[in-house]
Amino acid sequence: MKQIIVCVCVLFSLVANSCAQPEDVEKRVNEMYSHVISEYLKPDFRPGKINFDSLYFSEEFYRLDSQIGDIENQLGGPIIHDADDWICAQDYGKDLSAKVNSVKMRGNKKALVNVIIHNFGTDVEQNLTVVYERDNWFIDDLYDGTRRQRILDELKYYKKEGIKPRIK
Repeated sequence: MKQIIVCVCVLFSLVANSCAQPEDVEKRVNEMYSHVISEYLKPDFRPGKINFDSLYFSEEFYRLDSQIGDIENQLGGPIIHDADDWICAQDYGKDLSAKVNSVKMRGNKKALVNVIIHNFGTDVEQNLTVVYERDNWFIDDLYDGTRRQRILDELKYYKKEGIKPRIK
């Protein structure tokens, strides 16, 4: 009987620990933005110095975003990236900050996260889809879940036009 109780307790513990918690997602996204913004606010910061996308995007989303970025480079102008994804703007002030406003879990491996980005005295909402992979939470879509589809649509269009990303 004791063995059964121990087994049930161990099993319950494993199941409880495998359940994703909104607090874990909130902590991870706040850590991402804290890192990004602390770097932006350094006097020697310059865009591209640190590839935040490679650090904090899911593997698939990073691949897609890199592909459309490569096409933008080939064409010499923005298609998708007309503003900085991390701050939802083209420029930033000394008051730049960000904080998770809400987390809605969608199972154990996906969550919708609302982040409030404060910049030049104004608050902007950034809605993220985050997924659990590689033992952590990573951004899998931006802008209310529309960035991924816009990238896919643009990649399809440019493929028809004979322009393909050099990044696989």
